[in-house]
Amino acid sequence: MEESRVFYPPKRTGTVVHILLMALLSAAGAWGIWGVSTAQVTPQLLPYLTLIVLFLVSVPYLFYRLYGLHRSTYELERGGISLGWGWRLEILPMDQIKWVHRVEDLEVPPQPPALHWPGSVIGIRRFQRGPEVEFLASSLRNLVVIAAGQRYYAISPANPDEFISSYHQLIELGSLAPLQAESVRPALVVSEIIGDRLILGLILAGGFLNITLLVWTLLTIPSRETVSLGFTTTGVPHAPLQSVQLILLPIINTTAYLANLVLGLFLYRNPENRGLTYILWGGSIFVALLFHIGMGLILR
Repeated sequence: MEESRVFYPPKRTGTVVHILLMALLSAAGAWGIWGVSTAQVTPQLLPYLTLIVLFLVSVPYLFYRLYGLHRSTYELERGGISLGWGWRLEILPMDQIKWVHRVEDLEVPPQPPALHWPGSVIGIRRFQRGPEVEFLASSLRNLVVIAAGQRYYAISPANPDEFISSYHQLIELGSLAPLQAESVRPALVVSEIIGDRLILGLILAGGFLNITLLVWTLLTIPSRETVSLGFTTTGVPHAPLQSVQLILLPIINTTAYLANLVLGLFLYRNPENRGLTYILWGGSIFVALLFHIGMGLILR
């Protein structure tokens, strides 16, 4: 028998669900931007701004969940079990694993995370009278529970019977060199960023400029009925627009900032790509400054 086997959770349904959700929310965000660009009075902005905020918050979150699904593996070795899901990695030495069972074989199965959907059954729950269970699964079907130390893990290999059978065969072979226990969580990336003063400064500076642009815009809209965006080739000002449409400037700026922030987080994990991270997050500051200059020229 091979001394290492890699299993994967079912990914097709989860991938389709994530892509459809992101497409739907992106369409809602685009509709929100269109609505803002055509609004005539401030009260009309509220439903469109809600759609835009929903897009800005949910799409990066869904993107990471989709990334986690496609970076998910369950690897069995003679020395232990490695569970990977996105930025999450848990290495369980074989001598710490008590048992591996299908969830149907448990007297009291664990409850799934409160928020879950196909392709993303991720979270931590607790047995009624027992330890915590961390779900790293794409589906509630064919769950396998691993008891390791004081913590349990619920996973969803595409072939659970083969996974359990491989585990027992490896147990019979014995462990020559147990794996070193390791636990890597997404929060560790955030902690590392907080400890990097330059990176943290770039993120905070970009965020501060986003806020100042938004506040400036919100203070300007009630004080001016119309604004003119530039001049024609003959030097005549363009037809004036309702000042409420200035809200598009902070919306576009924030969208660019969040896109750079999310992409930078993925790049930052690899030390070789951190130079690109500095460029991205520094670019967010440069773009925000350009929007501030543009706002000043519009109101001049």
